[in-house]
Amino acid sequence: MALYVLVSAAGEVYAAAYFQRADAFVALLLSFTVVCLTFNLLARHDTSKAGVGNRSLLVFAVLNVVTAISWIGLFIGLKYVEPAIVVAFMVALGPTATVWLNAVIRRQGVPPASDIVVSASIAMIASYMIWISASGNAGVEWGARSSFGIVAIVAGLSLALTNVLVKLLFDRGFSGRQVLAHRFYGTIILLLGLVDYSSIVLEISQHWFAIAAVGVSTMIVPLLLIQQGIRYVEPFTVNMVLSTAPIITFLFQYFDSRIVPSSHTFLGNILITAVAVSNIYLQYRRSA
Repeated sequence: MALYVLVSAAGEVYAAAYFQRADAFVALLLSFTVVCLTFNLLARHDTSKAGVGNRSLLVFAVLNVVTAISWIGLFIGLKYVEPAIVVAFMVALGPTATVWLNAVIRRQGVPPASDIVVSASIAMIASYMIWISASGNAGVEWGARSSFGIVAIVAGLSLALTNVLVKLLFDRGFSGRQVLAHRFYGTIILLLGLVDYSSIVLEISQHWFAIAAVGVSTMIVPLLLIQQGIRYVEPFTVNMVLSTAPIITFLFQYFDSRIVPSSHTFLGNILITAVAVSNIYLQYRRSA
């Protein structure tokens, strides 16, 4: 799990730097096509016999939609906002939103008072981190299109719904490789509608290595690593390690000359990590 955090943090900082000079939609279309083909090849050797019935087909369809929103939102956020802030939104909003989604979708009742307090705390810290970016106190200068980076909030919420849907598919007998093989079709279809086709050949010829590096470092390797981590490590340990992602990403930003270290961002990351860890610990205590 620690390796997952390191690889994904390094990949996201690298992707943020690359997207400053690239056609982001072309790069993402090519990367996700490679990712989808890779996971489909891996799924061919899977021993699971679960079939896609009508009910599971609907879950896969919704999963494709929210996957497209979460991943494209993540990368748009990385293009316009400091990576450590984007990752903080993804880490903190995901588990918190999952509590409320479980209450609605899986009918688990009103969340405990502690979860409500955590949700309010995360909302306040998230507002502070939005202010960090908008006021020019982040590591990346606020520009004309920087407001697009706030889609990281939507990406974080979509990621929470993704986790609930994946859990439903696991409960129905699907393996991790099967789910990974069939969850990116919607992302590719959406990117086909957004991409500038005249830029594809030029982007491949100029940035083929960067495109491959983004696909491998931010998608293929991290997804395989976290899948193995979830399989062999206790959920409490998994969540605790993942909660360190904002701080690790902040440290990797020192390798990107475009980003100026910001004490405001560091403080926001410390606060949101502390709340996330507290939330994970409280959930662990209730389930123990």
